Amino acid sequence: MKPIKSLLVLAIVCAVPSLASAQGYYGRGPGSPVPGGFHNRAGRLMFGFSIGLGGMNDNGSAITRCDNCDFNPLALEADFHLGGMVNHQLGFMLEGQVNSQTIHSDVFNGDSRLTQGALMFAAQVWVLPQLWLKGGIGFSNLQVDDTFVTSDIGSGLALMGAVGFEVFSARNFAIDLQGRIIEGTYDSAHDHVTSGTIGLGLNWF
Repeated sequence: MKPIKSLLVLAIVCAVPSLASAQGYYGRGPGSPVPGGFHNRAGRLMFGFSIGLGGMNDNGSAITRCDNCDFNPLALEADFHLGGMVNHQLGFMLEGQVNSQTIHSDVFNGDSRLTQGALMFAAQVWVLPQLWLKGGIGFSNLQVDDTFVTSDIGSGLALMGAVGFEVFSARNFAIDLQGRIIEGTYDSAHDHVTSGTIGLGLNWF
């Protein structure tokens, strides 16, 4: 858990120095009719995706350990969202996310991967013109995939939190750096698979 939480702390630390120079923070941004420098995205469709790297941790059975690997495998992350902006600072959306990590490596039989997928309802709020926070809740599913067989471990509850900073920010399009943490709960809440990642997102409004 500690390395995963450290990833999110690092993402916030990296974003903070840029906040002081964010356009429109102390007033109206260039071409923005909304006070405070926010883009006027109210009532607009929003969609986008991101990819990231990080780690996965199993608090129950330690299934995410790769004991026969000579390295610590990174977890890959991909997500997408589709929804709409309620006003210039708040949006609601459906969010899908997949995290995957190698848990067994074999020269002859290939790699086995643990994959956690989630479908959630999420809310995203811009606390500053370029800084946003997101939270989501929904359903998750856990699988182990190897060369020949896919084993379904089970389904459970998914909780997600994220923070992001728009390094390129316009009314209709944004590129952001973001940190994410997601937890899936399985086996009557006795098993928790947590993943933390830092990634790059592309977003349209």
